[in-house]
Amino acid sequence: MVASHEARLSAMPDLLQRLLGQPLLPLTKARLPDTEALYLFYHDEEPILVGSPPHIDEVRTLSPSVRLAQTVSTGGLGLADVSTRDHAPPPMAARWLRLNDEEDRVMLELYTAQALGLSVSHPRIRAGLAG
Repeated sequence: MVASHEARLSAMPDLLQRLLGQPLLPLTKARLPDTEALYLFYHDEEPILVGSPPHIDEVRTLSPSVRLAQTVSTGGLGLADVSTRDHAPPPMAARWLRLNDEEDRVMLELYTAQALGLSVSHPRIRAGLAG
């Protein structure tokens, strides 16, 4: 068991490089293309989240949302003229690496989060980090 754990751990740097070498693709659907993969999500080309289904909130992460911008200008009578504009955010982008083994996905999630300074999505990791 220890040898298996050590072998998995020693594979993490290579798996992280493979993940980072994947193309950065926009995700515009409210579901992830591969449920057996670890995802590294980006906003403005900066990594922001690492996780794998079903532990990441796919709808919140991927579904288009509407942002309201308010423009306030003073009208002729001293009244505020408030108008709103809908701004769709740019599509979420991600790199992902298919890993059939859940233990490999969990270990790579933790390794990637530590290497890039990101938060994690897996409940088991969160519980372990919380003490």
